[in-house]
Amino acid sequence: MATKGISFNPTTDIPSLDGKVILITGANSGLGKQAFLELAKHKPALIWMAARSPEKGNEAVADVKRQVPGVAVKLLELDLSSFDSIKKAARTVLEESSRLDILMLNAGLMGCPPALTKDGYEIQMGTNHIGQALLLKLLTPLLLKTANSHPVRIISLASSAWKYAGPEKIQFQTLKSVDASRP
Repeated sequence: MATKGISFNPTTDIPSLDGKVILITGANSGLGKQAFLELAKHKPALIWMAARSPEKGNEAVADVKRQVPGVAVKLLELDLSSFDSIKKAARTVLEESSRLDILMLNAGLMGCPPALTKDGYEIQMGTNHIGQALLLKLLTPLLLKTANSHPVRIISLASSAWKYAGPEKIQFQTLKSVDASRP
């Protein structure tokens, strides 16, 4: 017996975001870009649009601004495979924003050749998990400050790719090795 899904219409089901500050990682494509577009329609005070590539980020910003004129957006260069980039991006947000209401941890990569991050972690684990965790840790003080007077949301997206891990699952002892990328 099939179950009936929940109906969701972003136009009517997302409340006003007036005064809210939002940060979305990986907002230049896919789910991140669609979330960026849908949230922009509800008039937040600011959306931090985080992307690894400034060129692709600027293209996405221009596209969303064409569809939602007047949306307040700041492009945030963020490479989640680099602790230095994460720290720099977090510093920028902390210096330029007095609040953060919604943090959407969306960026990720999959199916790339075996490699290590700049900090020596297997590229997918380092980018998709460790990088996102560091960003969350660095932005937590701002989220907590905001939470003193307004509800905050942290949204973390993930895929079902864990189903395809080998029989040994995640070998944590190999996270600083390209061997972690191999099945």
